Amino acid sequence: MRLAATGLGAAFLFLSAACVTHAPALPGPEIEPRITALQREVLAALTGETDIRPGVKITNRFTIENKREARTYLAAQLSRIGLTPQRQSYGTESENVYAILSCGRPGAEAVVFGAHYDSVRVAPGANDDGTGVVAVLATARELAKTKGRTRDLIFVFFDEEERGLVGSRNFAQMLKDQNRLVHSVHTIDQAGWDGNGNRAIELELPYDGAVALYKRAAAALGMTMPIWETTETGSDHSSFRRLGFKAIGITEEYRHNDTTPFIHKAGDTLATINFPYLASTTRLMIQVMTQLANDCPPSVARSAGSACSCRARRPRGSGSSRGSCCPAPGRATGTRAPSATAAVRAAWS
Repeated sequence: MRLAATGLGAAFLFLSAACVTHAPALPGPEIEPRITALQREVLAALTGETDIRPGVKITNRFTIENKREARTYLAAQLSRIGLTPQRQSYGTESENVYAILSCGRPGAEAVVFGAHYDSVRVAPGANDDGTGVVAVLATARELAKTKGRTRDLIFVFFDEEERGLVGSRNFAQMLKDQNRLVHSVHTIDQAGWDGNGNRAIELELPYDGAVALYKRAAAALGMTMPIWETTETGSDHSSFRRLGFKAIGITEEYRHNDTTPFIHKAGDTLATINFPYLASTTRLMIQVMTQLANDCPPSVARSAGSACSCRARRPRGSGSSRGSCCPAPGRATGTRAPSATAAVRAAWS
């Protein structure tokens, strides 16, 4: 939806470690079919085209009962890809769902990537914002496979965007109250309409350096679509900016007149989604998140070439001299063994 514009003790010592991150493989076009397979499956369940659980379909993500079904389903999806779903309850039956993909370095900066999972009452909410939800989920799945990250990644599904950005405002406040060190926040809202076929995206009120970041990611993937900069304030990125976080919104050509005509209507269905365009935008987001997750934050020293050498902190007397941003050999940081779907459902119902 678009709203009308309105006005993170023990003593530590620093150790240098031969901890090097190597450039991960680029998310090439060959991954788009598997992105689309996941996105079709999840969007079908979230919009009532298929059962969200055996014998149950939802026609919107507005009512308390339907939102409960949606977040239980999304928690199971996060568990399925090896992440541990968490909830932020901030009101009666109001909850954000999120997961942290840790780089394994205490006190690391985080990058937030989120989308709202609620819809208006009359709409199935395929594009608004089912497309954002499945873009975040597919990105989380791909990043969970990587190693040697230097930043944490927080993947979040916001509640109540359609009621005035309520969920994202509460999530932003939680991060502020926790004194969480956040590099940047990226929210995606409506990414499934591409009537003119140019695969363009808009960057809404980008923070300094964000446009260059996205253009660099597109160039690395050989993508040549337009990347527009707009001043749109009416989505979840605004909740973070108001508290001083660097934030940006990502969307289809909302301000450039190539956006879904079915926003907040019963016609916002699975059939209207341009899945190749959604997969293309998702692949760009995977590259952006990969660049940010493998970048050298201020606490990590840049060494010769493009590698990062960590200056890790550890408690005095710790038996390991290994930099804490480095995963142990053969160990993927930030992932956990998937929980059984039934167990997740039981815990979240």
